[in-house]
Amino acid sequence: MFVQIHMLQSMPPGNLNRDDSGQPKKCIFGRVTRARISSQCLKRNIRHSAQFKEAFGDALADRTTYLPRMVADELRKLKADISQHDLNKIMAAFASKFKAEKRGTPGIAEEDGEDHPQSDSAGNTATDQTGQLVFFPPPFAKEVARLLLDLLNNKAGAYNAWANGKKKDRDKFKDDITEFEREVLKASESLTIDIGMFGRMTTSDLVVNVEASCQVAHAISTHETIIESDWFTAMDDKKAEFVSTQSELAGASFIGSGESETFFDSAVYYKYLNLDIDALKNHFSSWHKNEEAARAAAVLVRAAASANPTGKQNSFAAHGVPELILVEVSKRKFPISYANAFLKPVEGPDLMAESAKALGGYVDAVAKAFSPSDMRRVLLTVGSASVDLGGARRVETLDALAESVAELVKKGDAA
Repeated sequence: MFVQIHMLQSMPPGNLNRDDSGQPKKCIFGRVTRARISSQCLKRNIRHSAQFKEAFGDALADRTTYLPRMVADELRKLKADISQHDLNKIMAAFASKFKAEKRGTPGIAEEDGEDHPQSDSAGNTATDQTGQLVFFPPPFAKEVARLLLDLLNNKAGAYNAWANGKKKDRDKFKDDITEFEREVLKASESLTIDIGMFGRMTTSDLVVNVEASCQVAHAISTHETIIESDWFTAMDDKKAEFVSTQSELAGASFIGSGESETFFDSAVYYKYLNLDIDALKNHFSSWHKNEEAARAAAVLVRAAASANPTGKQNSFAAHGVPELILVEVSKRKFPISYANAFLKPVEGPDLMAESAKALGGYVDAVAKAFSPSDMRRVLLTVGSASVDLGGARRVETLDALAESVAELVKKGDAA
């Protein structure tokens, strides 16, 4: 089974996803500049959405560099008399198992779709961090600590060789160390739903890589977009009590400089993501039926429609909902993005209406020729985006849309 989600969403002025210069991200498409929200930003907001937290609770992964410190903390709970010196060696040993990633300018918030490992003042990755952001299920650090304690209690020589990192010692206890690391790797095979959906890439032999079952495209505007700027200004609430003339009272008490310039844009975005149900089910051996996958697909639909990027929201409150959501379900995996419906940028006084019209025309004229014969479409539209698309069955609420998708997946037969 294969699920595809297409959305049109108008976002008011804001800076939802900024680049290293502080400007909203953009790209060239159809030879004009488009507003853009990175897939990394969108995936983070889906993972941290209220819909995901409500549905999956604590069974969600943490994306962090702090695995060594987490393992040390759990080990201290299991063995209160362990020395800080030993914990430092353990943290350094774990940190050395992950190759550091080179990243751009430090300090850009992950809410903006950029992730950077923390570094010390010399620019070196701290020994209590992996140097790479990796998804870990909540119980993983506890399980690794348990395996370490077992190694310490039963095979002290191998434990010391592993923690000290000296090659001649490691060679001496190679079999025991290999067995320990194999157990750690096995523990990493226990996945959470967000790892199963969005995958995991590591540079370590201690953690398994996971192929994503969900693909998320960069959201792009359906039209040409211009980036604007503003400066922060503020009034002094007590000024009138302490000045004597109208000229002194007039004007702002603070006007920002170029360093405090804020950039923003506004756009109608086309968003696209897909979910390979079969690949998702393969990640979870306990999923013998489609009920679990159907629930996951429904939650993904709700989260993708409801979660907005958090960048600069306190300054702009740039919140919006999709006015068109088209979900397609088929047995055959044949991903089709409809971004080319906007290869020619739309124009007009109502960009949402024109975008919906362009999308409808593309689905009828182009996608129809390539879509699997068993394709079933469910459509939610509101406002000026109310168009007919590819014979899709209409629903009136987001809940009804999610429930319809769940039913199609649960049946395991879109035909």
